[in-house]
Amino acid sequence: MNMPIQNQASPTDQHTSLITHNVIVCVHNGYSDVVQCLQSLAHTWEAEGLGNLILVDDYSDDETADYLNEFAKDHDYATLIRLDEQHFYTRAANIGLKFSTATLNTLLNSDTIVTPSWAQKIRSLFERDPNIGIVGPLSNAASTQSIPHVKSAAGQTAINHLPDGMSVERFADAISHLASGLIVPYVPVIHGFCYTIHRKVIDKIGYLDEENFPTGYGEENDYSFRADDAGFALGVALNSFVYHAKSKSYKPEQQQEFTRAGHDALARKHSAWRIESVIKQMENQPSLKTIRERVADFWPEHDWLKPPELNHETLEDHINSEPARLGRAW
Repeated sequence: MNMPIQNQASPTDQHTSLITHNVIVCVHNGYSDVVQCLQSLAHTWEAEGLGNLILVDDYSDDETADYLNEFAKDHDYATLIRLDEQHFYTRAANIGLKFSTATLNTLLNSDTIVTPSWAQKIRSLFERDPNIGIVGPLSNAASTQSIPHVKSAAGQTAINHLPDGMSVERFADAISHLASGLIVPYVPVIHGFCYTIHRKVIDKIGYLDEENFPTGYGEENDYSFRADDAGFALGVALNSFVYHAKSKSYKPEQQQEFTRAGHDALARKHSAWRIESVIKQMENQPSLKTIRERVADFWPEHDWLKPPELNHETLEDHINSEPARLGRAW
């Protein structure tokens, strides 16, 4: 079935939908990123028609743990689960998934910044197609869900930096407009940075694979493959954008070690051929290619892969700064 992206999510979704929707954020350190993430969630929570925010503190340092405790006290929709030793991501995520009773559960990385209507737009795909089991949004840094570049000049996963003076919210608004009319891409894998799972998928295939992916690198690819094999559709909400700062929870050498281990486990379980085939499918998927091209064409002179010069601005200043161009465009 071909479904064109609608420009805006329905403002009545939260009143008419029988779907319940919780968000699960697993945290291990990364204080500044966690603050940005939770503040963005709090800013949009009621408008998104969301239920519970489940915070799984995977044995964070005191600064981060104290912030999580205060946030949970100040927000009645938030529940804090504190683990007394580090479980690493996959086990922590499963703890959150098992705690939740919602129809939809979004596993959201703690280094993300959500934008207005992000959840409504994701939820709308589930409401429009009963075959969909997993949905993810677009991002600046989410492998083949990245816009506009998927790879860096060195061939690594790209981190796309927003145009100068562009706020995350206004950039997301631009993406929503640029995605208008495109067909929803049905894909073989969804990136785990913002990963929404329907309850029927969990009921059929179970939870994330803790045995083969204990540290949380590759577990969402495995889960996507398993869901696809079980007959569920996976879709990308092209009009939903979530900013991804890239995690600082682990040291670079740990990330490299975990990435290698996850890739090896995925290849053993599903074959290197399938991994390469999926990457090619994602890179060449028509709607994804079109939205990348539209974004690149809209800002033709911007160097997406060059980090911005923030000088003495804080990241929050940069994220919330007003754009120069989109105020005239829309």
